[in-house]
Amino acid sequence: MKIKLVLVLCVSLFGFSGCLLPSVNLKNALLTKLTQKDLEVGLKFDVFNPNEYQLPVQGIDWDLDLFRADFTKGNTKFSRNIGAKQSVGVDIPVGVRFQSLAVGVTSLLTQPKIPWGFGGGMSFRSPTQDPIRVGFNAKGDWANPILGLLK
Repeated sequence: MKIKLVLVLCVSLFGFSGCLLPSVNLKNALLTKLTQKDLEVGLKFDVFNPNEYQLPVQGIDWDLDLFRADFTKGNTKFSRNIGAKQSVGVDIPVGVRFQSLAVGVTSLLTQPKIPWGFGGGMSFRSPTQDPIRVGFNAKGDWANPILGLLK
């Protein structure tokens, strides 16, 4: 019964507007800055719009894990149009100020690699003004730049 309800909702949201879901792939997350107060990450996406019209991107919601533990989450607003039938690279900088560095302090000071995971969704606006959210998820490791400073 739940599956039928989900299918009906999908058809009503996307079927009537004729809007095909774009694809969103998080290709890379580059650690661009790490200090005792904050970190900055450059997210690099490949976004494909399969529709016959452009789709405006409105932003992303994201959830960052460090050392395989929940770290922080947030929203980043921005505006970008993805052209009809186009695949484009989208770069989004994300900055995080440390309120409390209780999670992973020992790991940050001792581990040569920083395992990370980014998940969330990219928000689009359909021609009928309906919101569209496409999820993404990726993980990897950054070389720990703090260890080089401590030597």
